[in-house]
Amino acid sequence: MIRTRNILAALILCLGQAAWAQVTNTATNFADAFVCTGSPNYQSGADLTGLNFGGAGTLAIAPATSAKGEFQSVIKFSLSNGVALFNSTYGSNNWSIASVSLELASNYGVGGVQPNNPIFNVVSGGQFVIEWLADDSWAEGTGTPNLPTTDGITYNSLPILLAQQHEALCTNTYVPPGDNVHVTWPLPLTANLVADVSGGGEVTFRFYAADNQIGYLFNSYSYGRGNEPLIHVAAMPLLRILSGTFTNGVFHLTGIGGVNLQYQVKATAELATTNWQTIGTVTADSAGIIQFDDNSASSQSKRFYRLAR
Repeated sequence: MIRTRNILAALILCLGQAAWAQVTNTATNFADAFVCTGSPNYQSGADLTGLNFGGAGTLAIAPATSAKGEFQSVIKFSLSNGVALFNSTYGSNNWSIASVSLELASNYGVGGVQPNNPIFNVVSGGQFVIEWLADDSWAEGTGTPNLPTTDGITYNSLPILLAQQHEALCTNTYVPPGDNVHVTWPLPLTANLVADVSGGGEVTFRFYAADNQIGYLFNSYSYGRGNEPLIHVAAMPLLRILSGTFTNGVFHLTGIGGVNLQYQVKATAELATTNWQTIGTVTADSAGIIQFDDNSASSQSKRFYRLAR
């Protein structure tokens, strides 16, 4: 807040950062695996629910009704570098999460194509869910389609993960974009996701079918080849007032907030009151800087200011 009295402005000093604009940290996941059920149409109905495929080089989503059975996938990221970047840019705890998205791609991205390994379903468009999981303790494992193992997560062990808190973030429509074409999936900023991401630790996502059509393959980090899963986390500085000056009958307020976001400027004559009046709106510029002129301010009275969404 800023108070004016007798042409005196109390200044809230900025932290000396050179750049205020929103910054984004991009990271590749460090663990992933698909789990599956098998089906009567694959290897004479072989039961795959107890097997691990953490070293498969690809991840998959398909419904239980698909020809090769159900596929779900889990991905784990570390966000420590992102938090370090945000703290160095804005100062410790002087930032908030602006957006989170996942970027996925595959060398099998054409609809109607059968992937090289017959364990997988034909690539097909459809709907799928991205879910946040609180439990990051699962093990990737080393199993492959040709040599599955039991040293990591399996379809049968999914209930252990789901026994902890979990939250469906969004349902998305997959349209096969072509081979090696990257698709970005924005995630809603739920309280669970924001808290997990802001903590700078590990974060896990689960992917599963939301209809009976989807056959989605995307590369794992170990196979990569430019198509490894990525998480993009953008942060913006916390909304605050930086300074205020009173010149020629106009009080000029400077603040910092989210890039291109609109804010309300509120004022009151007494801090003890809850009756803050909105005296104008202002939009932060492409660097997040907020500039506002109060033409009704008086050098002979006091006024407190604050910014709000």
